Amino acid sequence: MQFFTEDKQGTSEIPADRVLLSIGRRPFSENFGLENIGVQTRRGAINTDESMRTNIPGVYAAGDVNGKSMLAHTAYREAEVAVNHMTGIRDLMSYRAIPSVIYTNPEVAGAGETEASAREKGIDVTVKTITMRYSGRYLAENEGGDGIAKIILDKKTERIIGLHMIGNYASEIIFGAGMMIEQEMTLETIRKTVFPHPAVCEIIREAVFQI
Repeated sequence: MQFFTEDKQGTSEIPADRVLLSIGRRPFSENFGLENIGVQTRRGAINTDESMRTNIPGVYAAGDVNGKSMLAHTAYREAEVAVNHMTGIRDLMSYRAIPSVIYTNPEVAGAGETEASAREKGIDVTVKTITMRYSGRYLAENEGGDGIAKIILDKKTERIIGLHMIGNYASEIIFGAGMMIEQEMTLETIRKTVFPHPAVCEIIREAVFQI
């Protein structure tokens, strides 16, 4: 099978036996009567603020219908924020460290900025990519296997702003990276954090000590 990809550099050919095609998802907000009460939408997605409010007082939207982060765990958090705001508890939704996982073998997971998205925002970054084989447990339990961990740091503040992994256990580790990003942990703080040993999550510590 011949599979062709196209980018700014032109067209390239990739040999493959199988191709998985995923065309994405879109919000579904039709036939709910939103237009009858004046709720604003954009390309089917309901506009919401950081409290999950729409432009109509008393109307909130959480989950795929707002089109911001179409993941179940995002929807849970959005619903919590919405209910808290309804009941007078101050709470705000943050999307900067939502973990995402592709449940393939090996797994792929990420949280925060990618190298490309950070540079698009004008953030000067330090990037370090290391093999998962730096983790003794990963090496022992994945004989002959490999993977990578990429950490993205804001060069100015030395705060971690993104972490992405390919390798088994990635889905179990990425939440920790999300917490580091949300808490704006610095390189120095992560270096002083004690990780369990032997554990695959030590790959984060290995990465920051090589920056």
